[in-house]
Amino acid sequence: MYLVTFRLAPGEYDAEFHELNETIQAVAEGTDGYLGKRTWTDPERDEVLVVYYWESLDALDSFGADSDHRRAKLRWTEWYDAYEVTVTEVRDAYGSGFGDDAGPPGAS
Repeated sequence: MYLVTFRLAPGEYDAEFHELNETIQAVAEGTDGYLGKRTWTDPERDEVLVVYYWESLDALDSFGADSDHRRAKLRWTEWYDAYEVTVTEVRDAYGSGFGDDAGPPGAS
């Protein structure tokens, strides 16, 4: 499994951002190998972390090739004050106590 962590400092979101964001999420959900996402907000630092879960690098590359996704990446300065993307390969995951929240949304 691969995790893509999108760390961002929100800027000003307009209607076009929201429309494009919904389109991109639909593309992600329609991509074979997409496992889900989780979002965390830190209001003290005005930061958001969005973690996307992917079955493989091929799945991630397929999503990354989408034209709407590429267009949004080119326009990041219009909507974010800063961003950082980290791609991580998960070699192992374990724990206890989170119940249904232990893994990616929708995964078993």
